[in-house]
Amino acid sequence: MEKLARLFASWPSQEERKKDLDTWNLTLRCDHVVPHIQHREHSYVSARVVDCPECGERRGVVSSERVGPAYRDDGTIRERAEADQERLAQELAAAKAKLARQQKNAAATQRRITEIQEELSSES
Repeated sequence: MEKLARLFASWPSQEERKKDLDTWNLTLRCDHVVPHIQHREHSYVSARVVDCPECGERRGVVSSERVGPAYRDDGTIRERAEADQERLAQELAAAKAKLARQQKNAAATQRRITEIQEELSSES
């Protein structure tokens, strides 16, 4: 019995386990979006059919998108809007970095075009 008690005591607490959960947005066949929480180790949502709280019917899952951590550091559930804001901020930063790289490449291409045009006009 003591071994069993030690085993249970060695498991992480419920609060610790919450840190490993992510929220996903599931788009259903009825076009409603519902939140779904599952462990972070999963790279996709395996649920094919879920209950739609808006329709009151079971609906097929059309797509799923990982939103981010389901709980804040203090263990309280993260609001979907807050998680969406964080995700959008990360997407914006990535898009800005991509744009900067593309603008740098475009400037280099424009310089090369100018060089080629100058070379062509000097040969004529």
